Amino acid sequence: MKKTILAVALVVFFVMALAVPAFAQNMTHTKTAEIDGTIDWEIQAGHLCNTGAELKSTIMGAGQLSKTMTTAQVKGKITVSDVNDFVAGATNLAVISVIELCAPPKFTYDDADGITAVVAPWAMYGHGSQPYVFGPHGFGEFGSESMESFSTYGDWDPVSKQIWAVHVNADPGFSGNLHQDFEAAYGPFAGILEANADGAYVAPTNAWGWNPVTLRPVVGLTFVGDYFNIEQHARTSMGAVQRFIDISSPWSGAYVYEDMTVVGKSEINEAFSMVNLGPGADVPGLWWDLF
Repeated sequence: MKKTILAVALVVFFVMALAVPAFAQNMTHTKTAEIDGTIDWEIQAGHLCNTGAELKSTIMGAGQLSKTMTTAQVKGKITVSDVNDFVAGATNLAVISVIELCAPPKFTYDDADGITAVVAPWAMYGHGSQPYVFGPHGFGEFGSESMESFSTYGDWDPVSKQIWAVHVNADPGFSGNLHQDFEAAYGPFAGILEANADGAYVAPTNAWGWNPVTLRPVVGLTFVGDYFNIEQHARTSMGAVQRFIDISSPWSGAYVYEDMTVVGKSEINEAFSMVNLGPGADVPGLWWDLF
């Protein structure tokens, strides 16, 4: 009996040991801070397209700061909750946050007739893919030219910078807040799909591809998605608030731009969602998502 229990225990241990590498492919980071003094603090979470987006934050000045920040990162996705409540002291106290998305913007180009057209998304996501375009003349294909040589037909002009930024600067003796929760995902592109033995167009498990027959994207079962969602609150009782938003989608063609500076008292609440491609049906849940 003891040998049986021991054998079962060893099997369970072995299975768990095999599962650990896949389970452990994430990074979480939680910090809380209560500060009263002079602050010079730089923070970065995420890196380029490895995590879907990159957050850079700077806190500078003197005063009291209460901060709670949690970040979770897996391949192709980042989730951030960031709460900053502060009161400036003898000098101004400022919190700056800049989010840069990996998801590419909408591109336009001037065709041979000098008419501005929009580059279709599957042409821009992967180098070497066929350069298909949507334009005034409908849907078309420019032979076998690759993305690198597409400039033969004109320069690609990005519509936006894919930036969401905010700067809250409290004057001496006044308060400020910057609260934000966001998630961004960007999974890999597998190119134009080929039919399998059953005649179906199936994307690789962790990527998305283009079905050349239906002219629609196909996502793999564990594709992380291509989207950006954020809720943000920015306020100061006296000081300055700057906001810069420059985001577009090649899928919907949508575009949002804002460049604002307010000097004085302000409070801004905002929610934004851009879903280019949803996640695959079998994307594993993250262990910290309990409900």
